[in-house]
Amino acid sequence: MQQDAITMQHDANPSARPEQPPDSTSYINRVGIRVPPFWPEKPAVWFAQLEGQLALSNITHVSTIFYYVISQMDNKYAAEVENVITNPPTHSRYDRIKAELIRRRTLSEE
Repeated sequence: MQQDAITMQHDANPSARPEQPPDSTSYINRVGIRVPPFWPEKPAVWFAQLEGQLALSNITHVSTIFYYVISQMDNKYAAEVENVITNPPTHSRYDRIKAELIRRRTLSEE
């Protein structure tokens, strides 16, 4: 019922409506997520935590996920996957950096 009142209020007062860009298909809502700090000893667990946060926020675009990953990496670990960061593949860039980090960190721990 309260939702109806809000809708009617917006209909009665057009200036109260939020502005929409002319092409609403290009409109992007930014969603903030809490990305846990990278866990180099257990990268597979870290990726599972990250994917949980992404799922809760309905973030599915591969490029966005890739950039979340690289934004949380310490210089030391970013250097380990420098080739993927500086020259990301056009497709599956998230899958690639995830596989490389898990593989390289697992080898380092052994």
